[in-house]
Amino acid sequence: MDTRKTVRLGLVAMSTVAMALATTVMPAAAQDETGAGKTIAIITPDYASQPASKEAIDLFITEMEGRGYDTKLTDTNSDNAAISGEITTAIAQQVDAIVTAFGTPQEFGEGLANADEAGMPVFGLDTGGVVAPTLVNVTSDAGFLGEASAQAIIDAIGGPGKVAIIHFDPFEPVRLRAVAARALFEANDFEIIEDTLGDPADSTGFARATVLDWLVKYPEGELDAVWAGWDATALGAFQATQETGRSDVLVTGVDGVDAARTEVAKDLNFIATVRQDWNGISTTLADAIDAHFAGTDPAESTVFVPGIVITAENAE
Repeated sequence: MDTRKTVRLGLVAMSTVAMALATTVMPAAAQDETGAGKTIAIITPDYASQPASKEAIDLFITEMEGRGYDTKLTDTNSDNAAISGEITTAIAQQVDAIVTAFGTPQEFGEGLANADEAGMPVFGLDTGGVVAPTLVNVTSDAGFLGEASAQAIIDAIGGPGKVAIIHFDPFEPVRLRAVAARALFEANDFEIIEDTLGDPADSTGFARATVLDWLVKYPEGELDAVWAGWDATALGAFQATQETGRSDVLVTGVDGVDAARTEVAKDLNFIATVRQDWNGISTTLADAIDAHFAGTDPAESTVFVPGIVITAENAE
């Protein structure tokens, strides 16, 4: 029997309102402005390790190069602490601006201090917060992502239930997703019976092993769903349920990566993911960079762009 229900229309309304806000927070640069002769250094720890990050960065590079900028990508291969040194290197190479993509800027201390001293403009692409001298961080609305993915579970179960969470609090956007999800679960009388820190270096493998253990610990009827803070982890959780025949345990994720959408489209127990609007984020950040070089910096230090709920009905 299919117990899934449509995610509340209220979430769709939230998305519409949030998108309107996102498009009014920052004025778009004139369409005839280009970045000809300017080089942007993009520095990230996540390009190779996280599919969603790679997608976002690729779209941003395409957007910037379409406006005439040269881009230089550096991936520290999951080494967040190495970002600081790479920022200093980019300053020495006399790039025109630096974009820190993902990562935790609270750990970029010396590099950001050097950028401040050098007067180097720094921008954030879905990075884990805003640390001076970063002018703006354009990021997904983490609260919406967390609430929408949790609401999919609540609607599918239709009453009080028991849920397990895999989060990653060291990265601020994912931490905020989990905060929003927990609050919504608790408000709907769901019991959070497991709340575990995931492993971005091996998202899928860690989640698979963890959920396999949970499925032994909690037989049918004692665990209703697994909420995962990002899709690579949700895929591991889903694999565990498939390997053990536990389709009674629902799974949701966040990011809307191709592999997750493929599974959601099958209309099994991976019931939803929430796609981040990487096109919208890339365009908004590119507009901010254009505006900076035209003499106008953003009025807000953080610009939030809402996500899109993906279910079996629209996954394809």
